[in-house]
Amino acid sequence: MPTPPRLAAPPTWFLLMSVGLCVALLLAAEPALANKFETISGGVSGSASFKRDWLVKFLLTAGGVSLGSAVLAVLVPHNNALFLNFSNWKQSALVMFVIACALFAAAALV
Repeated sequence: MPTPPRLAAPPTWFLLMSVGLCVALLLAAEPALANKFETISGGVSGSASFKRDWLVKFLLTAGGVSLGSAVLAVLVPHNNALFLNFSNWKQSALVMFVIACALFAAAALV
């Protein structure tokens, strides 16, 4: 049986452009979020509750996505060998459920 040909490595310019694009996206997103949580001269009253509410919403959303992923790992049919969760769907569902529980617990403790 012949061996399959090796895939060529991406060119150097492509790797440099990818890294540059990632850095540019990080730098472009950071100033947009900077004023949302930091203010000059100590902030305004109520800013701590705003931060807490935002964090709770984020944790609940991430927990909901994880719980939905756990449910989908169980409900999606496992009859296609090319499917990613064909053999390890139980472990995937368990891990996503544990992550969801941790995120919900963190939201309750905030």
